[in-house]
Amino acid sequence: MSISIDNPNVYFKLFYLLAFTFIFLVVIYKSIKRGYHLRSVLLMLTTISLFTVIGSRLFTIPIQDWLSAINTKSLVFNNRSAIGGLLFGLVGLVISQRVFGFNRPMLDLYAWIGPFALGIIKFGCLVNGCCYGLPFKGFWAVHYPKGTHAHFNQWYSGLIENEALLSLSVHPVQLYESLLLFSIGYIVWKTHKLFKKNASALLFGLFLFFMMRFGIEFLRDPNGSQFSSIYYWGLRSYQWSMLGYAILTGLLLWIYETRTQKEFIKGLQNSPYIHVDFIYIICISLILYTFRALFSSYELLVVWIKFIPAILLSLYYLYSDTKLKRYRVLTSVLLLAPFYIFAQTIPNQIPEIKQYKRIDFGASFGDFANEIAFNPREGECGTSYDYKYYKQVYQMIGLGYSQVTEKYNRTYTYGINLSGGNLKSTNLETNTKQSEFIFAANPFYKIDGEWIGLGFGLQLGKLRINKFEELNENNIEDAKKDYNIIPEFYVSVGPRKYLDVDFNYGFMMPSAYPTLYSRSSIGSSLGLGHDYSFRYGRIWNLETDYVSAEALITDQFGINLMYVFKDNSFDYHDYDASGKLVFSLNYRFGHKTK
Repeated sequence: MSISIDNPNVYFKLFYLLAFTFIFLVVIYKSIKRGYHLRSVLLMLTTISLFTVIGSRLFTIPIQDWLSAINTKSLVFNNRSAIGGLLFGLVGLVISQRVFGFNRPMLDLYAWIGPFALGIIKFGCLVNGCCYGLPFKGFWAVHYPKGTHAHFNQWYSGLIENEALLSLSVHPVQLYESLLLFSIGYIVWKTHKLFKKNASALLFGLFLFFMMRFGIEFLRDPNGSQFSSIYYWGLRSYQWSMLGYAILTGLLLWIYETRTQKEFIKGLQNSPYIHVDFIYIICISLILYTFRALFSSYELLVVWIKFIPAILLSLYYLYSDTKLKRYRVLTSVLLLAPFYIFAQTIPNQIPEIKQYKRIDFGASFGDFANEIAFNPREGECGTSYDYKYYKQVYQMIGLGYSQVTEKYNRTYTYGINLSGGNLKSTNLETNTKQSEFIFAANPFYKIDGEWIGLGFGLQLGKLRINKFEELNENNIEDAKKDYNIIPEFYVSVGPRKYLDVDFNYGFMMPSAYPTLYSRSSIGSSLGLGHDYSFRYGRIWNLETDYVSAEALITDQFGINLMYVFKDNSFDYHDYDASGKLVFSLNYRFGHKTK
């Protein structure tokens, strides 16, 4: 059997991502069933992924070269070790367990899903041709083509000619390893309840893993290993180390289970304290920044797809719990740090784009409330009113076209947006409902300089704004509640690449949002261009806060997201306003570099 696959490294990346996805899905499912705080679970997953990648790299680098590997600006040391990833990943698990107080079920869970995940990765090793086996002539043996480690090392050792299209047939040792790892995971899963102590299942899994690695090395070609091939008494030094680790782990397990009464790792209540999460997020960010040169793009991906949701969930908890209100501003500013670090891991867009056209598609949905005062009456204590209260539920879509030009360190944008959607109004006293179609056309023009940004435009059509109104009308039915024209403008001050503040009246197209028209924010482009930002702001007419993010996914596709937190300013019986989501996608074309 021959393995000849175009771009085998792509398949290695695929299985690598599948392994971490498997862990992610299983842990999230089990955590939801046990009622763990999801933000803490995501931070735990981030820690384990981070330490696993760091360990898999550092374990293959001589200790004296660790500082050079960390300080280099490019990925020079690109070997990986499953042993290093496993051991460092366990360190990450223990750290997060102690910080967040996960109990024994989480430790037992990792004891069996860890081997399963490593088994999935080994399928990637099989197609990639790394850590291959000794020459073997069985019917299930495999051949590797030119360009693989097996073919190159066999040619270098004189076992095949340079003109040979395939390597000698070898043991599919990676497949053996996958099957053995799946078996270890199954055995640990079936036996973990037999142990009396926390972490015993982890120790048992490690014992089986080290024994497996000791045995499998008899079938692996030493030239395919990144570790020393020096022999002592007929065994490679790496095999002696695996045997030593197995004996040590087995002895420790026996003593821990039968000779001690003390728990090494105690199970505590899952920590609900939000300040722990924020301190932990900053620590992870610093570690990620320090070791960023060790990560490939897909390894960064497996960390960030857990870390970013953890940050956003922590922010959501911060803004949804009124007891934490006084900590919001400072904590939000501190949480810009991870996004700045994230920005440093995004490859630069080359060549630099000077002009392009873009099409935006956006949507927004949610609900808001109105309090309308009418029928004013003068009295001894001043003016009194009658009141009516309304709940508005909306679904809006928008489409926009614009042209963007970079010139003299300024970004010029002009275009037009169209939007429309349904607005359902409910009188909260009578429960009377009425639906209507609202729409708008929005021509606009913006200039964003390095320090100053200005913009203006108009919204024309049948429009609605959410605000508490006082109408000098005797009957609310005679009052005009629609708007046909709304001016919009915006101004920003500060070095937008790093930190700026803005005030925005309107400018929400094409993601039409009928409740938002007056807001200000502070944010950063995270050291990148105007296509990236993370902002925290205040919506003055709603008396609530929001977070927003913008990113360029490729040189053609971008995304904008905004989440508006729950509005606590309106209090009418059992009405409870929800958070609101605004999003848009944009497609860029007609790029010019001059």
